[in-house]
Amino acid sequence: MSRNTINKKDNTKVVNTFIIIGIVFLIASLVLMFVNKENSSIKKINYQEYKDIIKEDKYNIILLTSPTCSHCINYKPYVNYVASKNNLTVYDIDLSNLDYDEYIELHDKYNAIKNEYRDGKPVIPTPATIIVRNGEEVTSILGDIGQLGFTNLLKNNNIIK
Repeated sequence: MSRNTINKKDNTKVVNTFIIIGIVFLIASLVLMFVNKENSSIKKINYQEYKDIIKEDKYNIILLTSPTCSHCINYKPYVNYVASKNNLTVYDIDLSNLDYDEYIELHDKYNAIKNEYRDGKPVIPTPATIIVRNGEEVTSILGDIGQLGFTNLLKNNNIIK
């Protein structure tokens, strides 16, 4: 047998090793996914829950997101980290779950988004971060502002120190 020949026994060992590594990776991924959801400071809410939350006499942070928005996917870990570190809850509204009237009501309510139109139709760019208190907008901002931007937004509005 030459040096370059791999026998069947050696090939089986390689395949089994890759299978074990794959299974370990899959289990680790599932555990991390489950742990991250359990420890999330971002709470998904529906439109009725949103209507109740914004009336509260305290600062509430609302995220307007879309499940297909890459900027939202990138932004949420920053938001979750800062919120967790400061013991805050951030409320996430998935725009794809809204009916037309709810969508329009949100669009027309907040300064950062109410003037956004595409082809004459109202559009809510995502992610949008909105801070409300007593049913009124404190501030709103568009885009993935990153961890530092989100932290500064909270500091500038006296939500964190």
